[in-house]
Amino acid sequence: MTLGARVRGYFTDRLLPDAVFQVAPGHLSGLRVNRGDGSVKGGFVLPFRDRPVSPSFDRPNVTGQDALEEAIAQGAKNLRLSSGTAALLIPEPSVRVFVLSVDAFPASGKERDAFIRWRVAKLMPYIPEDVRIDYAATPGKGARRVIVAMARQVVVWEYEALFEKAGLKPVVVTAPSLALVNLVRRDGRGAGVLLNVEDETLTVLALAAPGWSLYRQKAVGPFGGPGAGERGDTIVRETENTVRFLEDRDKAGIEGLWLRCAAAEEFAEIKRRLETRIALPVEAVTYDSPEAWTEAHKAVLAPLVGQIL
Repeated sequence: MTLGARVRGYFTDRLLPDAVFQVAPGHLSGLRVNRGDGSVKGGFVLPFRDRPVSPSFDRPNVTGQDALEEAIAQGAKNLRLSSGTAALLIPEPSVRVFVLSVDAFPASGKERDAFIRWRVAKLMPYIPEDVRIDYAATPGKGARRVIVAMARQVVVWEYEALFEKAGLKPVVVTAPSLALVNLVRRDGRGAGVLLNVEDETLTVLALAAPGWSLYRQKAVGPFGGPGAGERGDTIVRETENTVRFLEDRDKAGIEGLWLRCAAAEEFAEIKRRLETRIALPVEAVTYDSPEAWTEAHKAVLAPLVGQIL
């Protein structure tokens, strides 16, 4: 079962909306979707002058409401969209994701919900009362893997309210890495590690066949700042540690790494560093796009495209 196969999903669904938006600390991006065939009708990237978002699971995220509200209105105008449904990709640190191994999975939805909360409580002793929790499980019976995504309702409402003010109805909220899975999985590829390098965050999501194996998130510092070398070192070190851990734990080989850098100009250097230290092929997370899109546009918009595939 792939992410989005569960009808009741909120963070893991892929309902086809009229548009997809990603709110990142440094930019707002969006694309419009042809509801008939799911094709992309247009896209945009709006960099922020001053960051209006401070991603957090525990605290309010929006620090510059007027600036973000203005950007959303401009983005909707760029897409020629005054109303309709929208999928929202919120910053990765605003969402908690866990991959659980279970010997058995309850049959009913209510029992599953209670079971998931019980298992997550072992990893995260305090679960806020207002969290929204969603999950998806690999198919079959017996031992299974379950991916769980959760975010505080107060945080989700911040984003939803701003888009609703612009006349858009959010129908799905998710994290960029969960959307990117759909791009690397579309060709039926098996075990590998997806690396998503965003503004200040590295997300490592190990994929098995089928399902998921591990999720990690690490702060790596800003791109282009004085600590650029340290940022690259952290990305490579975290990847090395993950690969070793998976090989020791699962006693199985990893086919390769899939790398997506939100800043396209960072990709070549990170890829070079990874290939120097890790004996695995490194592939770009790529996809077919409109001819007018530059490599920079493709890099930023990759999670949004993944959300509609």
